[in-house]
Amino acid sequence: MIKKLLRKNEFYVALAVIALSLLIGIRSPVFFTLNNLVDLLKAAVVSGIMVFAVMLGIIGGGIDVSFPAIAVCSMYITSKICEGVSYNGPVAFPIVFAVLLGAILGSVNGLIISSFKLPAFIVTLGTSNVFYGLLISLLGAKPVNRLTPPMEAMSKAEIFHVQGENYISILPVTFWFLLGTIIVVYFILKHTMLGRGIYAIGGDRVSAERAGYNIRGITIFIYTFIGAASGLAGISHTIQARTCVPTDLMGSELLIIAAAVLGGTNIAGGKGTVFGSILGLALITIARNSLILMGIPPTAQRAVVGLIIVVGTGISAYQAMREANKTPKVMDEIPGEEA
Repeated sequence: MIKKLLRKNEFYVALAVIALSLLIGIRSPVFFTLNNLVDLLKAAVVSGIMVFAVMLGIIGGGIDVSFPAIAVCSMYITSKICEGVSYNGPVAFPIVFAVLLGAILGSVNGLIISSFKLPAFIVTLGTSNVFYGLLISLLGAKPVNRLTPPMEAMSKAEIFHVQGENYISILPVTFWFLLGTIIVVYFILKHTMLGRGIYAIGGDRVSAERAGYNIRGITIFIYTFIGAASGLAGISHTIQARTCVPTDLMGSELLIIAAAVLGGTNIAGGKGTVFGSILGLALITIARNSLILMGIPPTAQRAVVGLIIVVGTGISAYQAMREANKTPKVMDEIPGEEA
């Protein structure tokens, strides 16, 4: 039992989360207060939605780096349209519109990747620049500083809040979007043939094709889902920030991918868990939002977060290499197996 636990990447990430929390908590007891926990949960909403979507893509054997651009396009186009028509209807419309727009852009990635069998990283690197470049060229970069009344009202809605003499911490209703994304991804991976297909494609594409999995259909689904989740993350960011700035979220792809990989998602595909990604998200969120409590200046925080990513992903890669080296020995011992 202990040996099995020591082989799991999630175990070491959990230790890292606990150790970092204790280290920060010793320097600043404020870290373990309820209001700080609420602030951390709020900070994890937007990045968390994208982490679990991107995790799905990495498990399927592809790295999508276009999701920040898709999120920005979805939230900015939606905000501009709502502002232009002075929208005052149900708040569900802009949310659904942003998700659908993200899904359309994501499906473009999926169609290109599946049709021409190109590396996902190269394709999405290109489409990221295309999407964002067209957005800025056609709509400009002027922020939408005033949200429409339905979105403004939702930005003030809360699940609960913690209030003290000099502070108030609010957990926004957008947190439900994060929980919903986690549940959907967990259900897909654990309880559907689609999830098995995603693992199979990431593990060995040729074997998955021979087993009868619809490679093209699954690939299109993966990137359409990433796009839809990016649209949801984008509109969630706009609602929480109560403004829409087209430069927001750009450049966040490395941290998002790192959170998934830190949680044990194999960068080569075929392996990853929702629980591991939750731990990876927790580690990145704590590192990004609480290092200031230790007295680390903002200029040095990027270096510390980078060090955590390098060490964490290095451990994950080392464990993956050890397992890969053991695999042939295990296969040789299986009776009846032929080369």
